[in-house]
Formats: sequence, structure tokens, C-alpha cells
Amino acid sequence: MRTRHRMRDAVPRSWRRVARRVLLSRWDHRRDRREFRRYVRPTDVFVVGHPKSGNTWIAYMLAVILKDGDVGSQVTMASIGHFIPAIHGNDPQVSSFDTLSDPRIFRNEWPTYPHLYPQTLYLVRDPRAVLVSYYHHYRVTTGDTATPLDAFIDTYLREGCIRSWEPRLVRWDKQVADWMERGNHQPVMVVRYESVHQDRRGVLREVTRFCGIHATDASIAMADERGSFESMRLDEQRSGAEAYPQEPGRKGWFLRRGLIDGWEDELSLNSRRAIETEFGPMMQAIGYTLDT
Repeated sequence: MRTRHRMRDAVPRSWRRVARRVLLSRWDHRRDRREFRRYVRPTDVFVVGHPKSGNTWIAYMLAVILKDGDVGSQVTMASIGHFIPAIHGNDPQVSSFDTLSDPRIFRNEWPTYPHLYPQTLYLVRDPRAVLVSYYHHYRVTTGDTATPLDAFIDTYLREGCIRSWEPRLVRWDKQVADWMERGNHQPVMVVRYESVHQDRRGVLREVTRFCGIHATDASIAMADERGSFESMRLDEQRSGAEAYPQEPGRKGWFLRRGLIDGWEDELSLNSRRAIETEFGPMMQAIGYTLDT
């Protein structure tokens, strides 16, 4: 016994505290994974993608379809979470939505147990557009209007995220590579933001089939109509946005421009080169053309 106490006392107290935290963290992780396994359903679908890749857009349209066209206009930019919950970084939270009918659809921008997802819709968008939109979202969310776009992009590329804001985010290229690889052994449907722009109705037909949603032509047509930039911006002006709970438009709009190539008149040449240097191989692998 004395030997055991002497050995314990020989270990610095700070090391013992770290060891306890590690053990507790591992226990919490195992507990959360068990809870997720217990409550996830085989029909569940997870919408995953880097922020500003169209996650909210596709969720909004799918919510309209789940409500069979949403004749009563219950689905708004502010109420999406009632129909397609956001559980970012908190997979066990699926247990809180037991009353939702199958198939349940969840949004998660930083999944904890992606290897356990029954089906995943993975949204991908040109990283040049992603980072410009992500920057404006950062400005509204944090109130930081002093950091210029070039500095924001430099920090993101160097650190892989904005640590002071969303430290758990996986860098665009690494996230895309991970989900492309997962598609080899898990049910993953990759949806390009640009494809949704070009043919909302066609993409929605494919997505509903993948999700196991029995959608009527009328509900898909209504989701297509409601999913236009003009319609969704009008909705945001009336109802606000889930991500911006303050007075609509007071600090900025969640739906900002609705363009595929809006980055071209916002990104400096240096930032374009930096993004394409870092992400070029992955961009080309999934069909994006380099500009510099």
C-alpha cells in the first residue's frame, strides 16, 4: 500500500489531472456512441457538408417535401429545425427526436460517428465560393467586421478551421476526401451545389429516392418553387433565419447572393492562388476548374 502511495505521489498532480480528464473523455465517448447506436434508425439520413455548401438550402426543400408540399406554409427559414433538426457535433441528440416520422433527416456539419450513419447526403461546393460565403457568415455571427477576407482565408488554410469560432470543423479538402472514400463502403450520395442550381427539380427527385421519401410530383414541384433564391429570401425577410435569430437582415442576410460564381468579384488574386494551391488536386478530382 505504501509503495502504491509513493508511486502515486511521484506522479505530478497536473499529470494525474490530465489522465483523469482523458479517462473521463473516453468514458463519455463510449457512452455517447452507445446512445447513438441505440436511437439511430436504419432509415435515418444525415445531411453533411462544409458550412455554406447548400446544407440549409437542401434541408429547406426536403422539409417542404416531407410536409407534402407544405400547404400551410409551416416550413420557414426560421423553423427548418422543427422538421430537419441540426445536431452539429452532437450525434446522440437523435434521441431527442423520437416523434419524427421515418425517414428522419438530420443536418450535421461536424459528425461524431459518421461510420455509423445509415445514409448520408454529402453536399459539396466550389471551395472558392464556400470560403467567401463562410467569411460573411463569420462576420455576422461573431460581429468581427475588422478581419479582411484575405486574412480570414489565410488563417483557414493554415489552421484548417477558424479555431476561435468553429474549432471542430474539418478543412474542405480533407472533408471531401473522407466522404468520397466513405462512399466506397457506405451509402453516400454526393450532391453538388452547382447541380442544384442548374436543376433543382431533377436533383430533388434523385435525393428523395435516395432518402426513401415517397414524394409526389406536386410536392417536388412546390419544393422546387419554394427553393428559388427569390422565394427563400422573401421567406427570410418575413420570418428571419434559423442561424440569425436577431431581427431579419439587421446584421446581414443568411441568403446573401445566391450565385454560383459570386466569388469571382470578391476574391483577390492572392486568395484565389492560395485556395487553388491548397485544394487544387481535390478540386480537379471532383470536376472544378482552376482559375489561376
